[in-house]
Amino acid sequence: MQSQARRLPVDFERWTAELLRDIDPVVGYLAQNEIRFLALMAACPTAAGDILEIGSFKGKSTIVLAKAAELAADQAMVNAVDPMTAPCETDPSLGGEASTLDEFRRNMAEHRVEARVRLHQMLSHELANSWTSPLRLLWIDGDHTYEGTKRDFQCFAPYLVDRGIVAIHDVLHQFEGGARVFLEQVLRSPNFGPVGFCGSIAWAQFHVDAGDSKKYEFSKHVLAKKLGRLVPFLSRHDLGVFAKKKYKLFRWLIPHGAVEPQAWMDSVV
Repeated sequence: MQSQARRLPVDFERWTAELLRDIDPVVGYLAQNEIRFLALMAACPTAAGDILEIGSFKGKSTIVLAKAAELAADQAMVNAVDPMTAPCETDPSLGGEASTLDEFRRNMAEHRVEARVRLHQMLSHELANSWTSPLRLLWIDGDHTYEGTKRDFQCFAPYLVDRGIVAIHDVLHQFEGGARVFLEQVLRSPNFGPVGFCGSIAWAQFHVDAGDSKKYEFSKHVLAKKLGRLVPFLSRHDLGVFAKKKYKLFRWLIPHGAVEPQAWMDSVV
């Protein structure tokens, strides 16, 4: 697995550019750099295991994961869990619709990925009651409240295999859930090694043996200090002019630019 993961799929950059054009019409909330990075994580497995997506909405990220998984040597299935409703204050509006299920299924069909996607139409903690599969990639993009994100992490992070990847969306947006969970559960844990940001995605690699993560302690400490400055602003709904400037400064100080694919692979293998 590791020798395969050292190599990018053939013509990966060209393939990614085509993917961006292909999924542009699908409604979703991923920036282009985030789409590229999500595809990279799915296409270049760091270990053996399944892919789990928490929060699918209308399927934009699901399509990215499924198409990218087709490039991977393991060709993993994408497990998507979402009740297909919007019961949470941080969920996007459904515009008066009762469910996103029909549009999700239509998008899966139009992009020909139904065979690689297994939909669990339920809340994530309900799926956790029966989940047993090891995970190579855990993608958390559901309930962005602190309680919701923490529950998702605690329910499924125990299934990460050695060198598996966890990624959380909207950590650098004005939701406190992802930022606090990444700070408390990842950056302060001895079992996560390489960590970083791409846009608003925070990611980390899990190590069963904490000794394998020891050399990353300082870099995690530095990142935790920077993210810690940002967290207090995320729980405030109405920031004044000065507070907004501080928030933007603290966010800018956290490296979150585009990820170079080969450099990322070198860091996690």
